[in-house]
Amino acid sequence: MIFQRLRETVEDAKSREIQQLKLERVFVEAIVEALESRGAEHAQMKARFDGMKRTSRQYIEGLTVAQTEYDRELKARRDAEAEVTRLRVLLSGQAARLTALSGDSRRQEVRQQISKELNDSLSGLEQNLSRLKVERDVTLAEVEELSATKSSNNASPDVGTVALGRSLTKRLDNIRNQYQKDLIPLTQQRETLTREIAELKAVRDVFLEETSVLNARNEELAQLSAVYTRRMDTVHESPLKDDDNSNRASFDKSRGQFQSTTPLAPSLSSSTSGSSTVYDETIDPRFFRAPKTDVDLHTPAKGKFMKWPGSKVKDVVSPSPGTETSKGKAHLEHNFQQLSVLRFTRCDHCGDKMWGSQLRCTICSTSIHVRCIANVHIPCTQQLHNIREEPQHIPPSMFGRDLVEQVRADSKDEDRQIPVIVEKCIDAVEAIALDYEGIYRKTGGSGQSKAITQLFERGDYSSFNLRDTDRFNDICSVTSVLKTYFRSLPVPLLTFDLHDQFVSAVAIKDLALKQKSLLELVNQLPDEHYYTLRHLMLHLHRVRECCEKNLMTARNLGVVFGPTLMRSRDPGAEFSDMAGKALFIEWLIENAPQAFNENNLS
Repeated sequence: MIFQRLRETVEDAKSREIQQLKLERVFVEAIVEALESRGAEHAQMKARFDGMKRTSRQYIEGLTVAQTEYDRELKARRDAEAEVTRLRVLLSGQAARLTALSGDSRRQEVRQQISKELNDSLSGLEQNLSRLKVERDVTLAEVEELSATKSSNNASPDVGTVALGRSLTKRLDNIRNQYQKDLIPLTQQRETLTREIAELKAVRDVFLEETSVLNARNEELAQLSAVYTRRMDTVHESPLKDDDNSNRASFDKSRGQFQSTTPLAPSLSSSTSGSSTVYDETIDPRFFRAPKTDVDLHTPAKGKFMKWPGSKVKDVVSPSPGTETSKGKAHLEHNFQQLSVLRFTRCDHCGDKMWGSQLRCTICSTSIHVRCIANVHIPCTQQLHNIREEPQHIPPSMFGRDLVEQVRADSKDEDRQIPVIVEKCIDAVEAIALDYEGIYRKTGGSGQSKAITQLFERGDYSSFNLRDTDRFNDICSVTSVLKTYFRSLPVPLLTFDLHDQFVSAVAIKDLALKQKSLLELVNQLPDEHYYTLRHLMLHLHRVRECCEKNLMTARNLGVVFGPTLMRSRDPGAEFSDMAGKALFIEWLIENAPQAFNENNLS
């Protein structure tokens, strides 16, 4: 309105050709206010325009960054697709190669079968040919004699008959001598083959024995490692006590004592008997054994050692413990046990090397020759140590302990049928790793496996959670600990008593009879073994259901757990029973829901 009125005034002045205009003060003030408001609006619009320009610039920069990221992701995706294509080509090549190998193996088997059949038929034909040759020679001899004596028969029949009989007998003797000469090289070849077979059997037995020794050595080292770890933990946790005998500890003897703190399960045969020695304080101090300053180990009970095949259990004849004590002497008894150790050690009495049969004190771990038992003057320092301080017992190791005993130890105030270690490991795998590629096939790191083993050995199960991926970031270490536990059981989960029956039953061709036999054998397991097996097999069945992601089929799991859950008392049968073990575990995994339903619970 103000600008319209001003415009009208200007046009009126133009029309009247007036150079000067008179405006009211109020009108001029209104004009000034309008101009100021227009200026303010202009400034505000300019500020908004600048803000929009800045925002637009930021959007453009963001779009540029997004375009760069998109291009990078697109390039990475194309690279990944190219890598996938390359891997698919490699996989196709490997599959074709495996198919060719399997085809070659099948063709080889068919050729071997055909060759065997041809050899059998050829042997039969050769026997028939030999028989026909004999008949031919005899017939020819008869014909020749008949033709030669035909004329003489007409003159004197009796003389001709006698001559014919003698001639035939002579011809048959010649034929027999000829065949005997032919049989001599054949007999020599048979004897040579028999000797070669015997030598091959001896070589096979040697290889089996060496393999058994190596397996025993591995288990021995695993048990020693567990014991040393448990002792180190106890040393760090328990307060150190002063002992007068610790000042006299010998470094040379402490080495032998530390190496002999535990029985060696797979390679020792057990028979414990008491023997005694007299500790004389006047004996040279170099024969003293350094007392242990940390903890005392349990005295191994009878039957703790596993019998090595071929070793005989003998009672140790020890000197009479009736030696009288006098001033300056303390009567300390050794508890020697005869063992068969398949590694070189040294006698703590004479210092000579020992191999095989030896005596070891189950209290102080002194090792001596059998011939040195009557001359031992080494004191049983473990008992001396026990006299001066109260014993601190280490709880028995979980690894190598009987499954039934472990379940009872874990039960405490609750009803339990499965060891805690099995439940916690399986729970962790099912929570975070059912789709982990190669689960139970891959081996975990030794450091974290050792840490988890130590946590279970302490017995405080509530102090850690294997689901904690920040603390336990290697699930393969959890599975390695679980497999090590089953492998170290003195009586395997599928017991020694039923091993041969399991292997025989899994080879039955009739599926119905096979299933019935296996279910009956599974139900014969002890309760703790049965429920632990049930829990494990149902878990492995769930792992198998995710085989498209984790690539662990029932067959793969059977190969992994077959030697772990089943063992034979005869080490020589481990290789021959390998296929049967894997097939039985595979059958259990595939049929776990049916084999372990409520109707089959004992």
